[in-house]
Amino acid sequence: MKLTRRVLIILGILIAITPVSWVYTTARLAVARSKGVYSSPEQGMLAMMDQYYAPDKTVKILYAGTNSFDGSKPHVWYVIAEVRASARADGSELGSNGCDAPGSFFLQIKEGWVHVPEQAFPGFMGFWMDVFGMAGEGVSTPSTNWAPDQNPQFCR
Repeated sequence: MKLTRRVLIILGILIAITPVSWVYTTARLAVARSKGVYSSPEQGMLAMMDQYYAPDKTVKILYAGTNSFDGSKPHVWYVIAEVRASARADGSELGSNGCDAPGSFFLQIKEGWVHVPEQAFPGFMGFWMDVFGMAGEGVSTPSTNWAPDQNPQFCR
C-alpha cells in the first residue's frame, strides 16, 4: 500500500511539472516579447545599453554565443559587453575606469531574440522552449567569440 501511494504521488508530481513549466515559460516569454524582439542577441544588448547608459557611451561586445559549452542549446545565448561612459542613465557612476561589463541572456523565439534576466531561469526556460516547440532555430557557433588575447579581467 505504501509503495503504491508513493508511486502515485511521484507520478502526480511529474504530471504537474509539465503544465506548470508550460505556463511559466509562456508567461515569461510574453513579458520578454513585450519588452522587445531583436534580430540578434547583440542588437538586444545594444538596445539595453541605450536604456541604461548615458548617450556618450561606447560599447564593445566581448562575447555573444551559446550558454552551453558544446553549443547544444543554440537558442540560449549569453552576451557580455564592455561599456565605457560618463555615467549610467540614472546618473550613478560606472565601475572601475568608468567602465562596466554587463552580461545577459537572450533566448531565440520564432520571431527573433528576446532578453531574459538571469533571475527568470533562462536555462530552465530554454529547456522547456525546446520541449514545447517554442524555440527558434538557434545558432550553435558564437557570432562574437571570446578572443584568445582577451583579458579575463574586464574593463582594463
